[in-house]
Amino acid sequence: MPKRLLIIYTGGTIGMKQTLSGLAPAGDLAAEITQLIEMGPAFQKNPPLLHTLSYEPLIDSSDVKPSIWLQISRDIEQRYDDYDGFVVLHGTDTLAYTSSALSYFVRRQGKPVVLTGAQLPFGFPRSDARSNLISAIEVAANVPASMAQVCVVFGSRIMRADRVTKVSASAYDAFDSPRSPVLGNIGIDIHFQPARRPIPEHPTPLPALKLPPDGAVVLLRLYPGITTRLLRSVCADAEIKAVVLEAYGSGNGPSRDLEFLNEVRAIVKRGIVVLVVSQPLDGVVSFGRYAAGTGFAGAGAISGGDLTTEAAVTWLYYLLASGCDTAEIATKLSVHALE
Repeated sequence: MPKRLLIIYTGGTIGMKQTLSGLAPAGDLAAEITQLIEMGPAFQKNPPLLHTLSYEPLIDSSDVKPSIWLQISRDIEQRYDDYDGFVVLHGTDTLAYTSSALSYFVRRQGKPVVLTGAQLPFGFPRSDARSNLISAIEVAANVPASMAQVCVVFGSRIMRADRVTKVSASAYDAFDSPRSPVLGNIGIDIHFQPARRPIPEHPTPLPALKLPPDGAVVLLRLYPGITTRLLRSVCADAEIKAVVLEAYGSGNGPSRDLEFLNEVRAIVKRGIVVLVVSQPLDGVVSFGRYAAGTGFAGAGAISGGDLTTEAAVTWLYYLLASGCDTAEIATKLSVHALE
């Protein structure tokens, strides 16, 4: 029996058209998808049955907010029993955030949810839109049941959704997962790699989700010359519930700046979660590796382990949406970062 797949078209470069103001979301891809399947040799043996859901209005990924993550996840969960898998077409700018978010917000498990996009729209010379869409559909239809999860298919890679990050604005292999092994490679054939990491699990029964305000999670990158005044100012908003600090190397920070560390300590005492991730693409936070990393630990900050920045931000939003308090968030983060 052919697989039933739902393609959710949210917007992005893959379906953009040239306008006087530049590329912009436009049009419904249903016709292109239908033609692709009718002509595509990849599906001649056992073509999946495809249905499409197009958002109105279409969304440029630079306009994506947490409410969009919740919308996509609800659209998937409401139709979960009707399909064998899902393909989400998304813009590349924030695809890594949305993929990470869906790995948490889509709480029903056992079916593939594959995100993809394109560096060039359909119809452009040398566009990667067709190949990425074909690959995403093939993966959604053929991924082994033991590996069915939220993932990203782009270029030659199949990647775990909550460890992916954008590494290039021009290469066709625009995404990578340097902190986690890929789930598979795409060439003439698709080769799946046995999952080496557990798929995130969700509690039962599932809590109702209620998104916090958009400003509830703040992202701040450390740099030489960062001041305590800036940190204090950023965290002054009463709506802020969590801060993601992009630190150096293995979670290092300004260990000699006691004023800065005291401000981190004061922020934590106010009930704001401070989660530390690493700036390098392959970085992993380990507070005990260098003396410069012990300051954050002593101030009450939480190690993000191998969490990407995108995963850290979206995981915090999910925990807040689930109604977790500061203590619960700290516990869950400490466990999840080491999965």
